[in-house]
Amino acid sequence: MGRQQTRVLGAKCGVLIFALVLVTALPLSLFAQNSKAPSVPKSILEANASVKLGIPQGARVMLREIVVLVDNYPDPSFRAFVEPLLKAALTEAGFTVVASPQEVRREAEERRFERESEEIHKGSLPPKGTILRETVELKATIHLVRSGRQLGMLLGELRRRRIDIGGFYIRKNESGALVFLEVIDNATLTTTAQLVSFATDKDEILTITGTPFGALVLGRDNQRQRDMNAIRAAMGHLSNLLKLKLAEREPIKGKVLGKVEGITATYIVINVGRLDGVQKGMNFAVHPVRKVGDELVALPPIAKLRVLIVNDTNSVCDVVEGDVGSINEGDEAREVIKEIVATVKK
Repeated sequence: MGRQQTRVLGAKCGVLIFALVLVTALPLSLFAQNSKAPSVPKSILEANASVKLGIPQGARVMLREIVVLVDNYPDPSFRAFVEPLLKAALTEAGFTVVASPQEVRREAEERRFERESEEIHKGSLPPKGTILRETVELKATIHLVRSGRQLGMLLGELRRRRIDIGGFYIRKNESGALVFLEVIDNATLTTTAQLVSFATDKDEILTITGTPFGALVLGRDNQRQRDMNAIRAAMGHLSNLLKLKLAEREPIKGKVLGKVEGITATYIVINVGRLDGVQKGMNFAVHPVRKVGDELVALPPIAKLRVLIVNDTNSVCDVVEGDVGSINEGDEAREVIKEIVATVKK
């Protein structure tokens, strides 16, 4: 009886020791994985070293255009595969992808019909003015290259357009995807930045030995699958690159100057945050920006904001003076260092 209890106790101790080792090892591996900075190949980092993104994390973006080129000819059959990958890359980086103009128009027509219908309960409909427009438009161009010769011709054409993205190459039996993401300011419709990402995929070779017929060599020759794998990898690099670029913002020296980028019924979002030196409790004066003649002019302040929540690249504020209804997206938000009296309409 004593020996049996000893064996049972020993077994329990062994299980307990194994469980303790497993429990202590798991969090360390998970922590090491989660604490890693986004991984981007060196060639992609070097190609985008001078690019300043200039848009805040959480910005509302719209995919204006997605073009996939094969041998410099558009191939619409890839769009259904590329669009979800690109949206996933953007949302993972912290952006909000808004509906296209066609989708907004269709939704607006549906809401208009439902409001006019006597059969639909009006309390279930969203209030008017809740659809937010994009602040940034994106144009994605993906070049699929299937040989070193094709890649060399493409890079040569880009260099003639003063776009130098050296460091990319294709080995034998590889396919590559070169992704350009053009960032367009929605207010001015001007290109503010252009990012590039690149990845390859190659044929899989499997050798089986020891068969009655000797060694068997099995290969995969599926061009479309290689193209899709290369696109998927390039999109993953693009998502990590966006995360790094969003974190590159340098703190603003002196008085913090930003813009209003979002408005709700009670809160205002400005496009400056922790990385710009913003702290909870800071005050900002809102200066309306209006077109006077041929230029935009910041007018005297009409409201005063207090920072409630600080994110890395934007801040949520409440209005302590003035009226929310008088504030528009694009108005300047200037840090209040000395107390100023806002010109508030009674």
